[in-house]
Amino acid sequence: MQLKGILYFGGIAPSFWRTYPSPTVTPSPQSVRLAEKATVRRFNNFDIVRLALAIVVVLTHTAVLSQSPNLSRFFQYFSGTLAVEGFFAISGFLIFASYERCASLGDYCTKRAYRILPAYWLSTLLCLLIAFSGGHFRVGRFLLANLTFANFLNPSIPGVFQGNPYLPDLNGALWTIKIEVMFYIAVPIILWLCRRLNRDAVLWFLFVSSIIFHGYASRKMAVQLPGQLSFFMIGALVHYHLPFFMKYGRWLMLAAAICYGIHCWTGWFFVRPPAIAGLTLGAALLLPHIKGPTRWGDFSYGTYVLHWPLIQLVVATGLYRAHPWIGFLASTTLIAFGAVSSWFVVEKPALTHAHGRSHRRKTMQPAIISN
Repeated sequence: MQLKGILYFGGIAPSFWRTYPSPTVTPSPQSVRLAEKATVRRFNNFDIVRLALAIVVVLTHTAVLSQSPNLSRFFQYFSGTLAVEGFFAISGFLIFASYERCASLGDYCTKRAYRILPAYWLSTLLCLLIAFSGGHFRVGRFLLANLTFANFLNPSIPGVFQGNPYLPDLNGALWTIKIEVMFYIAVPIILWLCRRLNRDAVLWFLFVSSIIFHGYASRKMAVQLPGQLSFFMIGALVHYHLPFFMKYGRWLMLAAAICYGIHCWTGWFFVRPPAIAGLTLGAALLLPHIKGPTRWGDFSYGTYVLHWPLIQLVVATGLYRAHPWIGFLASTTLIAFGAVSSWFVVEKPALTHAHGRSHRRKTMQPAIISN
């Protein structure tokens, strides 16, 4: 019993002791926080929310790329911009948490690389296959730009999708990936500052700086990382004040909804990041647990990086022009197949390998024996 009490108050009690604690024992604040974080990691809606956001992006891009009035009339109520901003808020929450769980900077970089690169390379390979199948082989500049996350420099391949009604770009959705990568690089630097200065002061300073940059930058630059950093920072602040968010989250979601209404009415940007981040993270953390198709895997990233070239491919066949809804069904089927295949064939094995590497590194570290 004495050993049980020591383990429990140290925050490392076995699960059956934590689940059925003795009525005479009061858990320490540390053990309560650990239990809350474990519950959040296990029971949340991050996967289904990210998939929903990815689907919103798909619907928006379907209307834009097909230039179909019938589809635009229905899909005009969806906002791809809002969905991307929701992705950034979720990343702010999850990536700070991921960094703090990693054993080292190298471990963090390895896990981030294994998460983002395999499906990204798969989307690049898909674009190359589409080009090669049409007999277009001048892909050098396109390939170099994509492999360096600079696809905006050469977004198209000569001869491919040139007859499509909107743009010949092979994958115009990848502009957000470079922002994610830049944020991954920034997180260790931000946390280095947080540990030497006041953490919340650093995060709020970056938030305010991002808002100011967005207000003065050109429209093209405002949607890049300095202008989008505000969404990441709200996600980070929610991560570090998770107990407060879990306790008052419903009121905070109401405040976020009011902020979004103010933004829509006035156009003030500074209330938009708290609104989008608050509503997105509230849905992920506070709503009842929803599994849906994500019970079988995380299909959001594959959906996002593969949907644009697949929609462009169907548009090029003329199916959207002749039968818009059949074209939409065809591209949706291809996207679903591609996302599921990406998860089971590429993403999941890569993540398993990354976590296996991390575990082996930890087990190979020599034990420190005190005299």
